[in-house]
Amino acid sequence: MIGRESVPASVTPSVIEALPPASVGTATVNRRALAALAAHWPRFGLATVLLLSAALNLIGLNQEGYANTYYAAAVKSMLTGWRNFFFVAFDAGGFVSVDKPPLGLWLQAASAKLFGFNGVSLLLPQALAGIAAVALLYWLVRRAWGPAAGLAAALALAVTPISVVANRNNTSDSVLVLALLGAAWAVSVAAERGSVRLLLLGGVLVGLAFNVKMLEAYLILPALGLVYLLGAPRSRRARLGHLALLGLATLVVSFAWVAAVDLTPASARPYVGSSGTNSALSLVLGYNGLTRLTLALPAGLREALRFLPGAVDLDVAPAFAPQIGDPGLLRLFNDGLAGQASWLLALAVAGLLAAVLVARWRLPLNREAQAVVLWGGWLGGAGGFFSVARFYHLYYLTLLGPVIAALAGIGLAALWRLWRRGGWWRAPLPLALVGAALVQARLLTPYPLWSGQLSRPVVIVCLAAAVTLALVHLLPHLARVAAPLLAATALLALLVAPL
Repeated sequence: MIGRESVPASVTPSVIEALPPASVGTATVNRRALAALAAHWPRFGLATVLLLSAALNLIGLNQEGYANTYYAAAVKSMLTGWRNFFFVAFDAGGFVSVDKPPLGLWLQAASAKLFGFNGVSLLLPQALAGIAAVALLYWLVRRAWGPAAGLAAALALAVTPISVVANRNNTSDSVLVLALLGAAWAVSVAAERGSVRLLLLGGVLVGLAFNVKMLEAYLILPALGLVYLLGAPRSRRARLGHLALLGLATLVVSFAWVAAVDLTPASARPYVGSSGTNSALSLVLGYNGLTRLTLALPAGLREALRFLPGAVDLDVAPAFAPQIGDPGLLRLFNDGLAGQASWLLALAVAGLLAAVLVARWRLPLNREAQAVVLWGGWLGGAGGFFSVARFYHLYYLTLLGPVIAALAGIGLAALWRLWRRGGWWRAPLPLALVGAALVQARLLTPYPLWSGQLSRPVVIVCLAAAVTLALVHLLPHLARVAAPLLAATALLALLVAPL
């Protein structure tokens, strides 16, 4: 007898009884199991990546203590009353506030209220945000470039060092990334449907991200605007009008808390720390804004900003951060920054160029081209800032984690399509893999122990994969199976160093 679950629905009981025993049974079940696995492999792959992300973000979280004690002290003070909670007071007496907007700290305070004030409760919101960001990045890349690209991007983000560090800390950068990925989702779907509601949701999410890290959230706004402008199936006038609404929604949500603080009498709230003028607007545009980019601001701009409500002070600025190196085009590859987020940056740039060649550039843009605009614009905005800014902390590079991971996954998919065209189009994929491996070998040089153990194996694996990919067309019966396995093996080799 055989179980009915192993038999096609079209096979009737009378036919089953007429079949010889050897024609059904274990072989049928095994084929069906393999077919089911083949049909659902993206789900199994995503589950594995999310388990890895959860392990990296959550295991041993209790050993991190209170992480950044400056923000931990603020959360403890915020739990003493609604006034301190709303104005993110640093001290229990509500004398001065911290130098950040409230949303990230509000989430930590809510967690501490629910689970008690301890290190794990403060870090848990960021750890969970990091896991959610991996899942959301997979969905964003998959919907445009397929499940293989989505899994590659999700895995790359899950093992990006600075992302894991931020996910295990209370600096709230993980919450910023999750909010911006949510905005990218809302605007991408809005562009496909021409939906004003989803576009406004994207603006609201950017505004919420602003209330986590202020102007850093705006680095992706040009990319979001271009996605809708070039992708929405609406008239030009309608698209421009919708983008104006996007900007309005973003500004209203962004500055709602800032306005509430500055409109509250100074005697009824804490002094706004690091602002110079006891103004939240000054904190946004000064200490946490323009002075992070440069101190060489035109005199006319300085005078104009002084007349804004809140008297913006551009003389109060954070000190220079020597570990980030000098501004320049290759700054993200220097010894101080590269180990944080740049392990796949070379592959991401090569992949972006390949995706530009593969995508269809006809208006309105389809999903693939919109994704290229989104991630290319995100890399241009964030990467440009981190290449030229005079000051930022290393953990700010968390903003680069999703875009480098996304472009690495999309890039591999695009390079694979070029490879399948045959002829000279087979060259970019092997060259990109070898180039990425050589860049990683260079990035490992500041770490002598790891360099000695990893550089040679990574280069050898990628070189072997590249040579085989270049020659596998000579064996057509193996190319279909061997080529994707070789590309996947090379990617895994490139992820060993960051992991």
